[in-house]
Amino acid sequence: MLSYGFDGSQVVVVPPDKVHSFAGSDTKAVSITVRDPLSRIHHYALLNPLGKESYSSLSFKELCQKLKTGKRGYKVVAEGPGAWQLTDPGERRKFSVDHVIVGEYTTGVAPLVFKGVMEGKDVPEVVYAPNVELGEIPPIRGGVTEGFIEVAKGCNRGCNFCSVPKTKCRPLRDIVDEAEVNVRYGQQNVTLRSDDVFNYGANGLRINREAVLKLYHSVKEVRGVKRVGQCYLNLASAVSNPSLVEEVTEVIGAGSRGYPYTAVLTGIESGSPRLIEAHMPRKAWPFKPSEWHEVVEKGFSLLNDSHWVPTGMLILGLPGEREEDVQETISLVERLRPYESAFAPFIFKARSALSQEEDFNVRDLKRHHLELIKIVFDHNTYWGERLITDYMKSKYMPRWLLSMVSPIIGWGVGRAYRKLLDEIVASKNRIKLGRKI
Repeated sequence: MLSYGFDGSQVVVVPPDKVHSFAGSDTKAVSITVRDPLSRIHHYALLNPLGKESYSSLSFKELCQKLKTGKRGYKVVAEGPGAWQLTDPGERRKFSVDHVIVGEYTTGVAPLVFKGVMEGKDVPEVVYAPNVELGEIPPIRGGVTEGFIEVAKGCNRGCNFCSVPKTKCRPLRDIVDEAEVNVRYGQQNVTLRSDDVFNYGANGLRINREAVLKLYHSVKEVRGVKRVGQCYLNLASAVSNPSLVEEVTEVIGAGSRGYPYTAVLTGIESGSPRLIEAHMPRKAWPFKPSEWHEVVEKGFSLLNDSHWVPTGMLILGLPGEREEDVQETISLVERLRPYESAFAPFIFKARSALSQEEDFNVRDLKRHHLELIKIVFDHNTYWGERLITDYMKSKYMPRWLLSMVSPIIGWGVGRAYRKLLDEIVASKNRIKLGRKI
């Protein structure tokens, strides 16, 4: 907004729980960034069976309810990754949302919408933001939650269930500038956001070691930055460049008392080489899909050796999936039990080249899916207790207190996962019963 003619006196960033009390007679528009306002993102489908609310959805509805109270003289504008869920007029009326801006980057359109609202013009209820180049995205003006900095957009692996474009990297100077802004606003921990952090500066899928190391060095050397982490890493990228993992670890200082481990998300998707070849043949490059089990295990081992803890994402219900494919995923998860890690199972959502396929839902879960989910939860319970305890150690907790807290942590993690598993099983049974009736 500040890059498009508005000044600091016209724009205020307010925490969601304070908006309803902050907005007053001078307020012309309230903008809400939404991620999953109606619980329709497939990432949450397994964890919210029978359409139960995601935290994002609950928060959105709670905020809208507060904004409804009293006489309102301002317009509510929703934008963000989940704005597409609010294009239906009925949904907008239900939550008193006046305008929706749909698109990945809305910075070029949003100021025009707000300017029109402030001037009392007839602004469309739904506005679609056009695609923009990375260089057109204005720099941040304040600190970002978890210090997220987008370093690249897109992926060159070309999986047919994914809709992201080919990789485009942001200039290093822009990334460093955003790290400096985060520090200036008190955010000293920075997280590098891309679909594969080792693909920064790459030529296709050929890793540019110098570019990756320069990225980490440049951000870590920003005065005031204490910790540098990352979102996503492709396991084949790590396995094909094992020394790069070690060098990055040395740069960021992971494995120290104050930084016991660094976390990273990585897409395993399936343990079935057949499904890997069918839907994501370039995922294992420079290795073959038939080598996927070895790539995954070697990747987990390599990351653990350098104090990286991976969370492997799994997709249930890929088109053409058979029971033997799920059994191969079970075998892979069991094979990875010795490694500090976690797993996040997702439900397949038809999109991109697979947009004509049917979505996979909780009602489609079979016995072998539930077996996989149970093994995943057992794995996460086992390592969750240990990783949380390691994190507590990094906070310099006295040994005597840590020995008292550790059993409580283990009990709490185990109880949470058992409850979640029971809920999924019960949900499936209720759906079956409903069909019979």
